[in-house]
Amino acid sequence: MVGRAPEGTTTGLVRCFDSIYDANHRALHAYFLGRTSDPEAALDLSQEAFLRVWRNVFKLRELTPQRQRYWLYAVAKNLVADLYRGSASQKAARQSVATDLRSGGNHEEGPQAALESRERLEAVDRAMNELPEDLRTALVMQVMGRLSSSQIGEALEVPAGTVRYRIAMARKRLAELLRLGEDVGTKGRT
Repeated sequence: MVGRAPEGTTTGLVRCFDSIYDANHRALHAYFLGRTSDPEAALDLSQEAFLRVWRNVFKLRELTPQRQRYWLYAVAKNLVADLYRGSASQKAARQSVATDLRSGGNHEEGPQAALESRERLEAVDRAMNELPEDLRTALVMQVMGRLSSSQIGEALEVPAGTVRYRIAMARKRLAELLRLGEDVGTKGRT
């Protein structure tokens, strides 16, 4: 038939895509989650990144897995930049997080427990947003993406030791910010 690729070629392209997806989807989602702090935006960006992989799979199949990963993260960095360039997208992401926080909590525990749970979530969210981006990204990739420091380092193109340092600093700073918030909250209630 005219215009159809041989079956072996199509199968090879699908295998190449599957290989790239299997090797990178968790780390890429964690990367997006760390950069946006928005689960919905992270999913959307992951979907867009892998759509671009599919559109370029002819080129990518010629690259080594390491070069494929570099290409994918270059796309990912551009997608995040595009997201933040559009102020409407950034505003929508903030509204989504705020809506999730307002509706969060287990209301079966009673109104007081639900309020306290929501306040804790809001405090953690505020503290996470106070962290420098490099610290927040490494921490989210480890906690949410369940990635090792070497996997995170590979994705961010930094040494694993640097990743471990960033995670330790992020945890320390987060603890300080949450303690500071408790102190302010306690003083306001007395």
